[in-house]
Amino acid sequence: MRRFYQIVLFPLSALALLAGCAAVGPNYSPPKPPLPASFGEPPAGLGSGAVEVEWWRTFDDPALSALIQRALAANPDIGIAAIRLEEAKAMLRGSRQELLPSGGIALGYEKRRTGEAETPPDQPRQIETYRSVVDASWEIDLFGRARRSVEAARAQAGSREALLRGVQASVAAEVAAAWFELRGIGAELAVVNDISQSQRESLSQVEHLVNAGAAGEFDRLRAEALLRTVEVAAPELERRRAATANALAILLGETPQTFHLPAITPEREVLVVRRIAVGSPAALLARRSDITAAERSLAAATARIGVETAGLYPDVQVQGSLGFVAGSLDAMSGSGALSAFIGPVIRWSVLDTGRVRARIAASEARAREALIVYDQTLLRALGETDDAFKAYGAAGHTLGLRLLESAANREAARLARLRFLAGEGLYLDVLEAERTDFASRRALAVARTDQRLAIVSIYKALGGGWEVCTQVERDCGGADGTSKLPVAK
Repeated sequence: MRRFYQIVLFPLSALALLAGCAAVGPNYSPPKPPLPASFGEPPAGLGSGAVEVEWWRTFDDPALSALIQRALAANPDIGIAAIRLEEAKAMLRGSRQELLPSGGIALGYEKRRTGEAETPPDQPRQIETYRSVVDASWEIDLFGRARRSVEAARAQAGSREALLRGVQASVAAEVAAAWFELRGIGAELAVVNDISQSQRESLSQVEHLVNAGAAGEFDRLRAEALLRTVEVAAPELERRRAATANALAILLGETPQTFHLPAITPEREVLVVRRIAVGSPAALLARRSDITAAERSLAAATARIGVETAGLYPDVQVQGSLGFVAGSLDAMSGSGALSAFIGPVIRWSVLDTGRVRARIAASEARAREALIVYDQTLLRALGETDDAFKAYGAAGHTLGLRLLESAANREAARLARLRFLAGEGLYLDVLEAERTDFASRRALAVARTDQRLAIVSIYKALGGGWEVCTQVERDCGGADGTSKLPVAK
């Protein structure tokens, strides 16, 4: 037993200790980019504080909340991202297996007939051999090739998980945007129907005046032309509504032919939104999934440098076999059939050094590229955030002006009609006032939609929305229903 320890276990223990040495290649350190302390002077309505997780509840629209939950559970893009994460997790498990011994059972039978010249005297020319052995090999990871491979696979899985979170956040924002587009189009159609009804009444009044000789045919034609100008806007709005509804159906993983829109309640005059918390640029690093994905890709690229660098050093393995080898099945049970061996195998591709160094240089170039991509992603995130803040401020200011404009034009159109009926004005003034009223009321509906879309853009730029999917009771698996489990550490 002591001899067995000296010959087998002691060398293996020494190799195992050596395998715990530091791996070759650079050790990864997350980048620490210089960031501003705040987003600057935000527009009115924005402030510091933790970003709302379920930001869509800010709009107090139960139909929107239900649509987003349906999309998170059934969206095909989320399903694809979830499957890619599962693939990355499987690759990580496979990389970890490289740290463990490999091998299996081998059963064999050989029947061979030798020639007379090669057969010793008094020995049979026909030989049968039966084998039943267990083979095993273990790579002693002296220079960290396998450990760096695990490190790269873990980082790649983290990148895929971040991309999944990004898809979830993007889908939530796209659903909200499509819903508000539909509400806005509905509001424009309501304006068209309202103005069309008013124009029909106005045309009827002009026709009565023409019959009475108080107005001319020119006035009637102008009134009819304005009515058709209003009515012609309806088909294009209907087309846009159908296209937006189809896009929403696809986001929810449903066919456009079977999708049914929830009931849309009339728009409020002014959207009441409590103060929107936007956090800080430092918090943006953790919230933006594309930044996290880029950082994890940089970590994976750095680890692959070590994988390639290990090719400059010897590959040390321990191989062994234990089993029975005999000339007949009956002899397999005897002690004489026991066969065993164990020994190290060292391979060193000294002639491939040039190729290995070329692969190392390529890995280093990919790591530098990943760092640039990370910096670019961060800059883009900061730019998108600033654009969203400014768009929100502009949308709020525009909406306020549109409200005043629409109120003034509506009153001007009413007074113009009264003056004309009283014989105090020209019908041309009525036509111009009603045309302006129609345009301003449609512009007001668009401004309301733009304000809501600006809020959605803020939360999308901040990376909000995916945190809800980390809650166990929420189904955010996408089309395949796969649960979102954290990546194994």
